[in-house]
Amino acid sequence: MNPCPTTPATWFTATAVVAVASLFSPNTSAENQPNVIIIYSDDHGYTDLGIHGIDPQVDTPQMDALAEGGALMKAGYSSAPQCRPSRCGLLAGRIQNEFGFSNNHADAGAGEGALPRVYPPGTDMAGEPLLTIADRMKDLGYVTGFSGKWHCGLNDDPEQQTDPRSRGFDEYWVAPMTAGVANFDLEGNLIPHQKVSHASENRVIVQGKYAEAFVKRNKDKPFFLYFPIYGPHVPMIKKTDPYYVDFPPHDYTQFSEEQDEHRRRGLALIKAMDDSIGGLVDTLKEHGLEENTLILFAGDNGAPGKFNSSALGSWNGSNNVPMRGPKGTLHEGGIRVPMFASWKGTITPGLVIEEMVTALDMTATTLAAAGAEIPVEFDGVDLLPRLTGETELIERRLPMFWDFYSGQSIRLGDWKLWRDKDHTLLFNVAKDPAEITNFAYQHPERLQEMEKLLNNWSDSLLPGARYDPAGRGSKMVPAFAGAPAGIKPDPRYQLPYDQPEATPYPAPVQSPGGPALEMAPSAPEAATPTPLERRRPPEGFFKNRDRNKDGAVTLEEFIINPKGRNVPVLTERYQKLDTDKNGKLTLEEITGQ
Repeated sequence: MNPCPTTPATWFTATAVVAVASLFSPNTSAENQPNVIIIYSDDHGYTDLGIHGIDPQVDTPQMDALAEGGALMKAGYSSAPQCRPSRCGLLAGRIQNEFGFSNNHADAGAGEGALPRVYPPGTDMAGEPLLTIADRMKDLGYVTGFSGKWHCGLNDDPEQQTDPRSRGFDEYWVAPMTAGVANFDLEGNLIPHQKVSHASENRVIVQGKYAEAFVKRNKDKPFFLYFPIYGPHVPMIKKTDPYYVDFPPHDYTQFSEEQDEHRRRGLALIKAMDDSIGGLVDTLKEHGLEENTLILFAGDNGAPGKFNSSALGSWNGSNNVPMRGPKGTLHEGGIRVPMFASWKGTITPGLVIEEMVTALDMTATTLAAAGAEIPVEFDGVDLLPRLTGETELIERRLPMFWDFYSGQSIRLGDWKLWRDKDHTLLFNVAKDPAEITNFAYQHPERLQEMEKLLNNWSDSLLPGARYDPAGRGSKMVPAFAGAPAGIKPDPRYQLPYDQPEATPYPAPVQSPGGPALEMAPSAPEAATPTPLERRRPPEGFFKNRDRNKDGAVTLEEFIINPKGRNVPVLTERYQKLDTDKNGKLTLEEITGQ
């Protein structure tokens, strides 16, 4: 978010656009550069990560192990509720509307749905190259690889290539299904760019095999792998596939038999995805790369709806419970996604992050891990201080914005404003992720503040990439029952459910109608932490670093893992804290007492 000074977005002051300085040195040597893998699932509902504990039928032991051994982000968000814009935003590190890209059919001057090669006229960086994270990692000395669904433009025209090879990727297997194009094979040999088919195999297993082959080929050099696995998006898994055959059926009391069948097929494909990711992790272990590889996982958007019509063809069997709304909406069900990070030996196992994390943070964190500074125009932040225990909360200089067809949203702290042409709603999504209770009338000052921020950001966008009240989509949808304790639904903002015979899981709140209903009471409001309160308390930092529990922190414990870290700066900081110069930090030295 970096609008030009002449745009209406005057709230972006000079202070607000100061670059987020990386904790890692831009000159990190190649031997210290960690590998980075970004795994991006497709139409993957929030329900369908086993560690979330929502549906016991979800079988994801490999992903759960990564999340348990690293950090689980319970409030992870994509930058769009639809595949293509979300992916283009991730690759660019920016909210895609800021470079004229808003939905699956956006053009932005790059061909139908293609990621632009330069910032379009009228944007904050008009005429500047639009670099992908692969471009940037390649410039840092990384070999870059791709396996899976691209969805950011495919064009073999030499003058207008929009496929991975022209967007920074050295090696690639581009195939949403089992037939695609590649320039390396499963044995790890480079081949000329050509069509390749694996028609008889499960698509996500094939994509995992190519990811493994890339790692094996490049195990002795720093690599960046983007692994956008094509599941659980439709088409659904075949009923002859062993993953479906072996997956146990389940009778969901709220589903019809047809819906039970869809759910089983969706979960079977998610199980195949899990095994595919597990194979990649096994390859890292086999080659001793587990402690030198940062893995970042997120979904591209929520699962599609299944109750919008009598047809189930668009439902992939994945669920968003307890989130409100499906893919294609700016409710939590459309944009809150499964998300976690794993880096053995660097991230303290069992970390649970409750505050907002976005997929754009993964782009920024990838650069920080490689030793680069984060560009000032990036909309994400470096997560490494939070992941390594240096801070207790993620520090953000800006809110997160969404704009999709006829709806917009902003999240600022615990609060989220949602609006379309007929409604402006305010939710405390930290306490009410199901978006049941509207606080618009109880917190008018907060609503006005957030709406002003949203308006200013919207005004900085190109007309074709911003809020169109007359446009299609983004309509308000029913909320789910089962709100957190102490929060009651406000019936005035629960739309009547149009298909009561197909009750969702759990059932939606029904509106009895009528204008005389009272507003639900406000939930207790949490105080906003000050910058000092956002820092990890010295006692917690000391306990985290004192790995052998001897009451002192050595330089090695202070740094944790030197790979990819700014060791000279951390060493200098350690030496300043070590006032008695004995090579051991006490809690008193850290607190300055």
